[in-house]
Amino acid sequence: MYSLTAVLIGLAAAAGATFFPGMLNMTSVSVSLRAGRRAGYAFAAGMATTFTVQAGLAVFFANYFTDHPAIIPLLKEWAVAAFAVLAIFFFFKGYRGRVAEAAAEEQQYRGSPFLRGLVLALMNLLTVPYFFAVSGWLLADGYLAGDGLGRLGFTLGAGAGALIIFGAYARLAEWMQRKAFFLTRNINFLLGGLLMILAVVQGVRLCS
Repeated sequence: MYSLTAVLIGLAAAAGATFFPGMLNMTSVSVSLRAGRRAGYAFAAGMATTFTVQAGLAVFFANYFTDHPAIIPLLKEWAVAAFAVLAIFFFFKGYRGRVAEAAAEEQQYRGSPFLRGLVLALMNLLTVPYFFAVSGWLLADGYLAGDGLGRLGFTLGAGAGALIIFGAYARLAEWMQRKAFFLTRNINFLLGGLLMILAVVQGVRLCS
């Protein structure tokens, strides 16, 4: 019974990190619109795979992170650079899309959507500190069993939760396009702006 509880807790933790629109789920929308729903699902699966690994690292090595707290600030410093690079990438991608749109040329989606999703989620270095904080709190207060089975259940639940949320965004991409045309047409610029804000906020937090 406690294994099922661990899975549900992991699912809820992942949903808390992915439910609201952000870089990852809105990129899932973009992929689904450009390359089709199947590619969107593959992209979502790639991101969920990375989420599973990151959640597993956080919960299984929670004691290690506690004994070596200097690792967390290092991850946050790398996150600033990663967010800034991704912001520039999406701004350029949005500009290139506008040029192609003006020329009435359709761009084909290239590369494996699964691998792209996996790599993009891997660049979001704040996921590990998030799951570390959540799992550490749950373990300390006894909500999550500290044995291997409980930690494994949390990890699998986190992966399932991420897959459900990312997959839902890919599934609803066309509906979002109809209901929010401005959002989907300018999604790359919005993603770039969001990432730049995240980079600035994270940089300010590190300097304060």
